[in-house]
Amino acid sequence: MLTAFLPGAGLAYVSYLLTKKAAQSAGSAFSLISVVRMFLNIGYLAAVYFLAPMTPWDRIWMLAGAVAGLTLPMFFFTFLLLRQVSPPPKDTDINSDKGGDA
Repeated sequence: MLTAFLPGAGLAYVSYLLTKKAAQSAGSAFSLISVVRMFLNIGYLAAVYFLAPMTPWDRIWMLAGAVAGLTLPMFFFTFLLLRQVSPPPKDTDINSDKGGDA
Protein backbone atom coordinates (compact mmCIF):
# COMPACT_ATOMS: atom_id res chain seq x y z
CA MET A 1 0.00 0.00 0.00
CA LEU A 2 2.86 2.36 0.80
CA THR A 3 4.40 1.67 -2.60
CA ALA A 4 1.29 3.17 -4.22
CA PHE A 5 0.80 5.91 -1.61
CA LEU A 6 4.16 7.62 -2.09
CA PRO A 7 3.95 8.09 -5.87
CA GLY A 8 0.36 9.27 -5.40
CA ALA A 9 1.53 11.84 -2.86
CA GLY A 10 4.21 12.91 -5.31
CA LEU A 11 1.61 13.31 -8.01
CA ALA A 12 -0.53 15.37 -5.62
CA TYR A 13 2.49 17.64 -5.09
CA VAL A 14 2.98 18.00 -8.85
CA SER A 15 -0.72 18.89 -9.17
CA TYR A 16 -0.25 21.49 -6.43
CA LEU A 17 2.71 23.03 -8.24
CA LEU A 18 0.83 23.13 -11.56
CA THR A 19 -2.20 24.73 -9.95
CA LYS A 20 -0.08 27.27 -8.09
CA LYS A 21 1.75 28.27 -11.27
CA ALA A 22 -1.51 28.52 -13.24
CA ALA A 23 -3.14 30.61 -10.52
CA GLN A 24 -0.25 33.07 -10.52
CA SER A 25 -0.22 33.51 -14.28
CA ALA A 26 -2.89 35.45 -16.05
CA GLY A 27 -4.83 33.79 -18.80
CA SER A 28 -6.78 30.65 -19.47
CA ALA A 29 -4.18 28.31 -17.94
CA PHE A 30 -6.08 28.15 -14.67
CA SER A 31 -9.24 26.81 -16.30
CA LEU A 32 -7.26 24.22 -18.24
CA ILE A 33 -5.30 22.91 -15.26
CA SER A 34 -8.20 20.94 -13.80
CA VAL A 35 -8.37 18.86 -16.99
CA VAL A 36 -4.62 18.19 -16.82
CA ARG A 37 -4.87 17.20 -13.16
CA MET A 38 -7.78 14.89 -13.91
CA PHE A 39 -5.82 13.11 -16.67
CA LEU A 40 -2.80 12.74 -14.39
CA ASN A 41 -4.88 11.26 -11.56
CA ILE A 42 -6.89 8.93 -13.78
CA GLY A 43 -3.74 7.85 -15.60
CA TYR A 44 -2.02 7.01 -12.32
CA LEU A 45 -5.02 5.05 -11.02
CA ALA A 46 -5.29 3.14 -14.30
CA ALA A 47 -1.57 2.36 -14.17
CA VAL A 48 -1.89 1.04 -10.61
CA TYR A 49 -4.92 -1.03 -11.59
CA PHE A 50 -3.22 -2.68 -14.56
CA LEU A 51 0.26 -3.02 -13.03
CA ALA A 52 -0.84 -4.32 -9.61
CA PRO A 53 -1.16 -7.96 -10.77
CA MET A 54 2.53 -7.86 -11.69
CA THR A 55 3.46 -7.07 -8.09
CA PRO A 56 3.31 -9.38 -5.07
CA TRP A 57 0.62 -7.19 -3.49
CA ASP A 58 -3.15 -7.30 -3.79
CA ARG A 59 -4.77 -4.97 -6.31
CA ILE A 60 -7.31 -3.62 -3.80
CA TRP A 61 -4.62 -2.51 -1.36
CA MET A 62 -2.60 -0.96 -4.15
CA LEU A 63 -5.61 1.02 -5.34
CA ALA A 64 -6.44 2.07 -1.78
CA GLY A 65 -2.89 3.32 -1.34
CA ALA A 66 -2.98 5.18 -4.64
CA VAL A 67 -6.28 6.86 -3.81
CA ALA A 68 -5.05 7.81 -0.33
CA GLY A 69 -1.84 9.14 -1.81
CA LEU A 70 -3.71 11.30 -4.29
CA THR A 71 -6.34 12.68 -1.90
CA LEU A 72 -4.90 13.01 1.60
CA PRO A 73 -1.96 15.30 0.74
CA MET A 74 -4.27 17.36 -1.45
CA PHE A 75 -6.12 18.58 1.67
CA PHE A 76 -2.87 20.13 2.88
CA PHE A 77 -1.95 21.46 -0.56
CA THR A 78 -5.38 23.01 -1.04
CA PHE A 79 -5.00 24.82 2.28
CA LEU A 80 -1.62 26.13 1.11
CA LEU A 81 -3.09 27.28 -2.20
CA LEU A 82 -5.90 29.12 -0.47
CA ARG A 83 -3.43 30.92 1.77
CA GLN A 84 -1.25 31.92 -1.19
CA VAL A 85 -3.95 32.92 -3.65
CA SER A 86 -6.50 34.68 -1.45
CA PRO A 87 -5.53 37.83 0.38
CA PRO A 88 -5.42 37.70 4.17
CA PRO A 89 -8.59 38.91 5.88
CA LYS A 90 -8.58 42.49 7.08
CA ASP A 91 -8.73 43.10 10.80
CA THR A 92 -12.12 44.64 11.34
CA ASP A 93 -13.47 45.36 14.75
CA ILE A 94 -17.25 45.02 14.90
CA ASN A 95 -17.37 47.45 17.83
CA SER A 96 -15.67 50.24 15.88
CA ASP A 97 -18.77 50.83 13.75
CA LYS A 98 -19.24 54.60 13.51
CA GLY A 99 -22.98 54.53 13.18
CA GLY A 100 -23.70 51.64 15.52
CA ASP A 101 -26.45 51.38 18.15
CA ALA A 102 -24.39 50.43 21.19
